[in-house]
Amino acid sequence: MSYVVISSFENVDTGDLQAEGEAVALFAAEAEAQAHFTRRTAALAEAVRDALARDADARFVTWLVLLRMPLDVEDVEQVLEDLELVIEETESADDPFGELVVRYEGHRHASAGTSDLPQKDALEALEAWLT
Repeated sequence: MSYVVISSFENVDTGDLQAEGEAVALFAAEAEAQAHFTRRTAALAEAVRDALARDADARFVTWLVLLRMPLDVEDVEQVLEDLELVIEETESADDPFGELVVRYEGHRHASAGTSDLPQKDALEALEAWLT
């Protein structure tokens, strides 16, 4: 089985702020994926703090999802193709990733504070990105 961690760090007004290669990471074992998820969560929190220090009026959205892939995959390109296929083949349009989600964390950030981002909102953004 393969595991993938997908993350998003967006300025609400200007878009994605992640460097190429940061958004999707593939792992052979769940423990490795969980460790990466935890490291990535901390990195995103630090990036948001730095970004808000530079521009207090900006608003950001961050989310991470750890997915258990239905089939073994060998690279990120195959991950994206398989997830697109999952979306196309799923019975539930409201939750195409369903039981594939192992872990999720998402937030909206602004100078006034941080609030939770519902998993549904993040997965809809992921679905839109994949299709």
